[in-house]
Amino acid sequence: MEINSLFPPSLATPDHIVLAEELGFKSAWIYDVPVSFADTGITLAAAAARTKSIRLGVSVFTPHLRHLTMNAALIAHLATIAPGRFDAAIGAGFSSAAYLARKPAKWAEIEEYVTALRTLLAGGEVDWEGAVVSLMHSPVTGITFPVEVPLWIAAHGPKGYATARRLGAGVITNTRHGHNPVPIDGLCALTFGGTVLDEGETYDSPRVIEAAGPNAAMALHLGEQGPLAGTDEARGYAQAIAAVDVRRQHLETHRGHLIDFNKLDRPFVTGEVIRRGSRSGTALEIATQLRRMEEAGATAVFYQPGGPDIPRELRAFREAAELRHQIPALPVPEPAADQEVQHA
Repeated sequence: MEINSLFPPSLATPDHIVLAEELGFKSAWIYDVPVSFADTGITLAAAAARTKSIRLGVSVFTPHLRHLTMNAALIAHLATIAPGRFDAAIGAGFSSAAYLARKPAKWAEIEEYVTALRTLLAGGEVDWEGAVVSLMHSPVTGITFPVEVPLWIAAHGPKGYATARRLGAGVITNTRHGHNPVPIDGLCALTFGGTVLDEGETYDSPRVIEAAGPNAAMALHLGEQGPLAGTDEARGYAQAIAAVDVRRQHLETHRGHLIDFNKLDRPFVTGEVIRRGSRSGTALEIATQLRRMEEAGATAVFYQPGGPDIPRELRAFREAAELRHQIPALPVPEPAADQEVQHA
């Protein structure tokens, strides 16, 4: 199982990707939410120029944020400057759609979108929104076709998994959104957010709250559909967001999403929210989680570090990941029914 990294991009992310390569992470992907994070293309271009072997990627491109040709052109450019080491994930969109007060794309749209992307990257033309479109880069630009890029589908339920199977694509998923740790055969990557606790450290310690809190806050946003269902914190957050002007709820819910606290999140991010809403734990506990994922069939884990000291988080997680090789084989739990939840 590959140990990979995943970042909500900031201006410091290229530095962190360089470190991830030095530490032995196989891939470094970033989120694509341009109204909230540093620019996707600029961040990965900077990282590509400073790295040699680590794979780079985006998770996820969605139909909402840019025209089909704009995403295809960005993929072509990044794949050209990082030859043989660029991946692109496509998803229905949760956060990215919510920022625009829109609903996630339907899976039929995603299937059509991926098919069109593949055609454009192969150098072909497609009928899109009433027009014939293509990528028309002259060889003088340095970008030539076809462009070969592995495509992944971000999915968290049976409809998304079925779409990935039909497209012959890998799946990247967040197991906190459903019950089955590995939903399909083949390439399946699991996201992993949290912090490695130091010896004697508790879930409610200031460092742990700062490092894991932004990721755990996502569980507050999921409410009764997430791992905090039925808790006082989830109910309190639901009441707080309900008090916001309905025209701004989509903004305030996702302000700082996955990278920082916002004023609505912070009062409800407790040690219990960290424990239940993230995958934080001791090095041995995290190693055990990773060993269980590996034995269940996961082909990769994407770790998202958080807080003010990203280098510390990367180093600690990489060390914990190595411990999994020292853990005896673990029984794989029986899977429960799938749960369909969208997330960008």
